[in-house]
Amino acid sequence: MLCIGVDIGGTFTDVIVYEPATARLAEAKTLSTPDDPAAAIFEGLAKLGVRLDEVDRFVHGTTRVTNALLEGSGEPVSVVATEGFRDVLEMGLGHRPQLYSVKEAGRAPLTPRRLRHVLRERIGADGSVVRPLDTADLDAVLDRVAAAGPKAVAVCLLHSYRNPAHERAAASRLAERYPGLVCTISSDVVPEQGEYERFTTTVLNASVRSTVADYLRGLGTTLAAGGYAQPLSIMTSSGGIVSTEEAGRLPINLALSGPAGGVAASVHVAGLAGYPNVITCDIGGTSTDVCLIKNGTPLMTNDGKIAGYPNRTFQVEINTIGAGGGSIAWRDLGGELRIGPRSAGSTPGPAAYGRGGTEPTTTDAHLVVGHLDPRQSLGGEVRLDVAAARAAVGRLATEFGLDDLALAHGIITIATTKMTSAIKEISVACGHDPRDFVLMPFGGAGPMHATVLADELGIRRVLVPPVPGNFSALGFVTAQARHDYVRTVLVPADEAGLGAVRAVAAELRDVARAQLKAEDGVEPDQVTFGLSVGMRFRGQSFDLAVPVEEVPATAEELVAMFHAAYAERYAYARSGHPAEIVNCRLTAFGPRPAVRFAPPAGATPRPGSTRIYGSDGWVDATVWRRTELTTGGAVQGPAVIRENGSTTVVGAGWTAGVDDHGNLLLVKE
Repeated sequence: MLCIGVDIGGTFTDVIVYEPATARLAEAKTLSTPDDPAAAIFEGLAKLGVRLDEVDRFVHGTTRVTNALLEGSGEPVSVVATEGFRDVLEMGLGHRPQLYSVKEAGRAPLTPRRLRHVLRERIGADGSVVRPLDTADLDAVLDRVAAAGPKAVAVCLLHSYRNPAHERAAASRLAERYPGLVCTISSDVVPEQGEYERFTTTVLNASVRSTVADYLRGLGTTLAAGGYAQPLSIMTSSGGIVSTEEAGRLPINLALSGPAGGVAASVHVAGLAGYPNVITCDIGGTSTDVCLIKNGTPLMTNDGKIAGYPNRTFQVEINTIGAGGGSIAWRDLGGELRIGPRSAGSTPGPAAYGRGGTEPTTTDAHLVVGHLDPRQSLGGEVRLDVAAARAAVGRLATEFGLDDLALAHGIITIATTKMTSAIKEISVACGHDPRDFVLMPFGGAGPMHATVLADELGIRRVLVPPVPGNFSALGFVTAQARHDYVRTVLVPADEAGLGAVRAVAAELRDVARAQLKAEDGVEPDQVTFGLSVGMRFRGQSFDLAVPVEEVPATAEELVAMFHAAYAERYAYARSGHPAEIVNCRLTAFGPRPAVRFAPPAGATPRPGSTRIYGSDGWVDATVWRRTELTTGGAVQGPAVIRENGSTTVVGAGWTAGVDDHGNLLLVKE
């Protein structure tokens, strides 16, 4: 039987088919069809000659949630809040978007005041009931909610992370009286302290819940009609997969499903190759996403943003910048060359696509300097027009008094510099030396920048994985079932506090085993766990996650682990200052799929030659097909290694070869 991963993006739909019996990997890339996403899936499967009745596992990731939130096309949401806290969503945190701008306009609240309703109730910070919920008042509030119009409702009550009883009672009563409304409660979405962040994340979830649930239901029906008989799995922002029911209930967890797929694949592929410390670099058409993986685990965060609003869900910590293959080069008012964040997108796309684009992009620059082959279609879909690319670059070059080659090289250099800065933000700025890591580039444009990026960062090993152009979809195939849980405890870091953590961890393990069994069919003895304790020094507002394999035997041991983690992150620790335990976070995993990769059989090498332009002018380079390379062989740079969906540029001083797992390993001695 076959395993399929499908990543539906704004421009392309990537399809990966993996056959466990033979370790055969097949890929296809088709143009996305937003009005009927399944059409692009079926087109990709047809290219590969695969029928859905041959498929045993189907994992899907989508940008639908992200696009809806960025475009503001989600549903309007009615909010029910504790009396006196109606305006939390509007007041926010009091932060200035631009620190030194006195003219910066405040961000509009996610829900206007007329749709924010107050409920007379109160839960204390310790979880006690300060003011009981009155049924008559609740009914009156729900009547106003129903009359307001929106079908989406978010119940955001004060301190519900400590005691969700009032939120659950409100949701139950709403379902009983107005079953046509779709209710989301904040204690389900973000059961931890931080009222503004929790409320905002809940409203974001509510605004896309019906849309995503309908989409997943329709996709499942279409796939079933095509012959697929197994449950559909969905990729989440944390790098794991969940059922369609869970994804439809908490769609905010899908916001980074595409980029998280690339990180999940990186963990798996790099682990097989023996590299636990990796920096990923996913360069697509519009942006570059970078992530740091240490000791086989990607850095995680619950301090994300989407459309400028807090997203407090647990997610892979990905740093995104507006520099990709479609990023437009332009001259600013000061006469400086800039790259992005504006992108040519898929319509009209880079000038090289021949679809009417006239502004120069990073892709056009790569074509002009010889990195891309104009005779080879991009991703099997787009023929490249070198004359149009040169014309677009040449027009901008004239403004700078340069020729097209010099400007094209400048475009690539500035784009690479932006990518280098993004990597330093997640490595050097967080206490990690990038020289201790292997660079793992993927995405359509990632391997073209690989050795230049590595040279800038002092990295001496680059691992280009199999199918880099469809790598995020490969991550869906390698991902395991995963659920994340968090519980706020807010206790001193003493023996009593440690006892509270121990009790919460045991309770969460029981909840996790039951959920994985019910939703994912994972037996309790197959579940593995990851545990971390959120800690801070007394008086601080933010906590730091301290990973622990098991709850330590003593509070002194836990505090020592906190001091070590704090010193690693911030280069010092106030060892004599009292510490607090803020929360307990548990991640539950199902079994990891046994996905392996066979090295290419290797065709008869027929290296060609080309010329590529760089800082030293034109240089001669050999040209190879990746399928021609075998283990033990070596390609000396400068060289260009081509494959379907991606091109790897091997810089001078670098050597490229294939390892036992089918990765392209670039080494600088």
